Amino acid sequence: MNLKKLRLAIVGVTLVFFVIVASGCAIDADEEQAPLPMTSDEESTDWTLLGNSSDMQHHSGLSQINTETVSGLGLAWAVDLPTRDGLVGNPLIRNGRIFQSGSQSQVFANDLETGELLWTYEPLADRPPSSFLETWLRSLNRGLALYEDLVIVGTSDCRLVAIDQETGIEKWQVETCDGEQNHMITGAPRIGGGKVFIGNSCADMGLNRGHVDAVDAKTGQHLWRFYTVPGDPDEPQDSELYEMALKTWGDGWYEKTRGCGSVWDAMVYDSELDQLIIGTGAPAPSDPTKRGNDAGDELFTSAVVALDAQTGAYRWHFTQVPGNAWNYEPAVGLMMATLPLDGVEKRVVLSVPKNGFVYLLDAKTGKFISGRNYVPVNWAKGLDETGRPISDPAARYWEAAEGEPTIILPSNAGAHDWTALAFDPQKNVLFIPAMTMPERRERNATGEFSYDHRQADDGDPQGQAFGELVAWDPISQSNVWRHRNALPYNGGAMHTAGGLVFQGTAEGYLNAYDAASGEQLGSFTAGGAIRAAPATAVAGGRQYIIVPAGAPSTSAASAGLTDYSSTRESRSRPRLLAFVLGGDAATPQWASQPTFTKPMVDRYPAEMSAMGEAIYEGAGCVACHGYGGQSVGGAAPDLRVRLPVNIEHLKAVLGGALAPRMPEIALDDASTEALYAYLVNTAWNAHEGGNAK
Repeated sequence: MNLKKLRLAIVGVTLVFFVIVASGCAIDADEEQAPLPMTSDEESTDWTLLGNSSDMQHHSGLSQINTETVSGLGLAWAVDLPTRDGLVGNPLIRNGRIFQSGSQSQVFANDLETGELLWTYEPLADRPPSSFLETWLRSLNRGLALYEDLVIVGTSDCRLVAIDQETGIEKWQVETCDGEQNHMITGAPRIGGGKVFIGNSCADMGLNRGHVDAVDAKTGQHLWRFYTVPGDPDEPQDSELYEMALKTWGDGWYEKTRGCGSVWDAMVYDSELDQLIIGTGAPAPSDPTKRGNDAGDELFTSAVVALDAQTGAYRWHFTQVPGNAWNYEPAVGLMMATLPLDGVEKRVVLSVPKNGFVYLLDAKTGKFISGRNYVPVNWAKGLDETGRPISDPAARYWEAAEGEPTIILPSNAGAHDWTALAFDPQKNVLFIPAMTMPERRERNATGEFSYDHRQADDGDPQGQAFGELVAWDPISQSNVWRHRNALPYNGGAMHTAGGLVFQGTAEGYLNAYDAASGEQLGSFTAGGAIRAAPATAVAGGRQYIIVPAGAPSTSAASAGLTDYSSTRESRSRPRLLAFVLGGDAATPQWASQPTFTKPMVDRYPAEMSAMGEAIYEGAGCVACHGYGGQSVGGAAPDLRVRLPVNIEHLKAVLGGALAPRMPEIALDDASTEALYAYLVNTAWNAHEGGNAK
């Protein structure tokens, strides 16, 4: 039986979806140590904005740790944090304190020099989730904002909450979206011009209009909202802008979708032009045949849009993927820079979306300057002189016949996701955490599409998935160097004036590279998978590098594609780590390994198990529990360890017995038994494959 033909499209969930044996080089305490160089960059001793500046360049002017001294880097301290899931938000630092977000929209404050946990804030502690969607997305939080004496976090139930940096006591809160409309906040707020900017996620469900809001940073007063798609075509539109946008959605679109176009991550405040640059999500659903007939650009989805930061008024837009059918969103990877172009210093927007291209846009007008792919792509043959893609039929999966597979590059997870880009403002080099992960799509008998990212596991030698750190010259749109990683889902990047680029890996190491050559100069043990970008600051005359690590269960793609985001050893408890020159703290513990008891149920026939695997993926179980039931950790248990004792137990779970907010998964008796057969056989495979007890 062909398992590929049995795979179902996952409803309501888009799965956007070795070890280097090295450790931190600690200096022996008995050896005579040379004096540590002292930093002179006092103005860079904090890291108060998400990218260390409003331009989002993830660059630091500190140079105490540099290409000559990095070999002496060691661990100063490592502290486990009291949170359920791993940490993916980037740490912020002010006045000797580290501020870190966790799952459940938690906020932690730790001492920079010692790691001591000073306080914890839990905005959802007394708020049960309103839906299963919120239950799932509560684990996702990609960071914080700091403003004066406040820490500001977005919550999964649609609030912005400001708390005091010193005490952790709430100062104000405001609702910026409607959870009843399947909105939720998963991204980090941005700060600019005394305002907080926040978007939200519609979970790619197409049930509502995407939007971005601005509130007063001191008081939380709501200032303005910009919608990314038009409203009901039978009703008057908000303005002439949306009358224009309405014409790009084709016929009959509103009966099928409300558009979505979420501003779920990418925003950057342009302080020079006092504008907010946003990246919008793809239209939903992904299959273009299920949206409007003869649609155009479906404005303002799949676009980079500039808004007046004072009023929220539209300034310009640039559509990257007209008719987007692959989830290739510019809702990730935005940065501002000033570059020498044609003999003139020009203010530009750098956009590195999911689609595999780097774009340069004029920040004042939105006009396309240049663009080129930095990884292999097969959805476009290139870009024309206006930046519009030159279509390649190779990736038009919706035109393929039933049973005819289409291989897509990049996958719907993207060539780059929300992990932080970095930039060298002196040499004008961009550093991109990149992924190559071929995706196979195939129409089944119901007309839906399967999504398979694991071609190599199925014997396809061309289907290898891997990650890269790519150094890219955006002026010439050319490769400078690239370093290949074994697994696709690694951490964000940070560049420093010490000539270094840092990036964490899925295997649990913080790597340091020579920014000019790409030579790896060090690999330091974190003991847990890293998805966030490091931050760096000075305290007591020493430069600290701070990085969060742990089981990456706070990322939907990381949780679903278990073996691509972590190893068994790197699924450790959530922790913060600090590295300094001469650090000699003990190496953090790796994750303890599960043991698998002998199942009390006999194996099922292989054919029935194969049917169950298709159901397991199609029903969305894989999004939390991972492929093969191999959870990365967090709230979702490893189903090889916690096998339902019998079919009746499984039916109760599917009916919501263990998670009251979980919607009932309606399966007939035959499908339920097939699903159980898959879980039983998977547990047997784990027991017989080692670590048995």
